[in-house]
Amino acid sequence: MTVSAATRHAEATRRAILDAGVELLLERSGVGFSVQEVADRAGLTHRTVYRYFPTRQELMAASARSLPGFADDSFSEVSSVEEWIAGLGRHHARTEANFGIVRSVLAAVLASDDLLPFGQARQVRDAHRWDVFRGQFPHLPESDARRTYAALRHVTSSASYVFCRLRFGMSPAEATETIRGGASDIVEQAAWRNRAARGPSATGPD
Repeated sequence: MTVSAATRHAEATRRAILDAGVELLLERSGVGFSVQEVADRAGLTHRTVYRYFPTRQELMAASARSLPGFADDSFSEVSSVEEWIAGLGRHHARTEANFGIVRSVLAAVLASDDLLPFGQARQVRDAHRWDVFRGQFPHLPESDARRTYAALRHVTSSASYVFCRLRFGMSPAEATETIRGGASDIVEQAAWRNRAARGPSATGPD
């Protein structure tokens, strides 16, 4: 098997595993599954599944992230932080369309020590948005930039949307506007700190 053929085979196997995991989550409205159940659904052995996802927790988290309400592919081409915030409406609409499942998965994540938080591996998945953020605020110290980016990611996540809807009884529109407001505040403060870090003698945009 050539390298390219091996790569295609690995990608297809990983996709089959995740498809099986997503199908089980959808069928069970967010309730978990065993590795063996995913293996059976994908037509693979449990050993093969473990080669791609070393723990059940990683498999569950990866499957949940592939659900329509969690996926945030709509942000993959943004060219500015403002564009990212402007796209929240579309992302939240997808979450709302799958609200029951998203809510159930989040409840399982929060209630169980057996599940990985969705934030793990986010740095890799969100490399584009991190590059956009860092490019827009190049003068922030690295630790400040990382903390600010993490806060922005948290505020704009599906979890924040669900919490606004359930915990505070907001309508979909109210939840989106509240999150947009919080995200805009984070960005405004980051811009101020970026200007301060750049120094008084610097000229030009942030």
